Amino acid sequence: MEITLMPGSPYIETPQGLITWPKLLRLSIPTFTVFLAAAIWQGVVVEFIALAIIIAFIIAFVRK
Repeated sequence: MEITLMPGSPYIETPQGLITWPKLLRLSIPTFTVFLAAAIWQGVVVEFIALAIIIAFIIAFVRK
């Protein structure tokens, strides 16, 4: 079985526990879509977007 890596990849093998962009998007897009649909259904879209932005800033600040 041959492993195909993107050109310029810094990893020969993917380290254990590393979350790559495709994996992150597979996890986050469906979750965000379900929560957004629920927010639309409940009529709290503005509050949901504000909460998502606040959470993103907190994560960015903690990971800095």
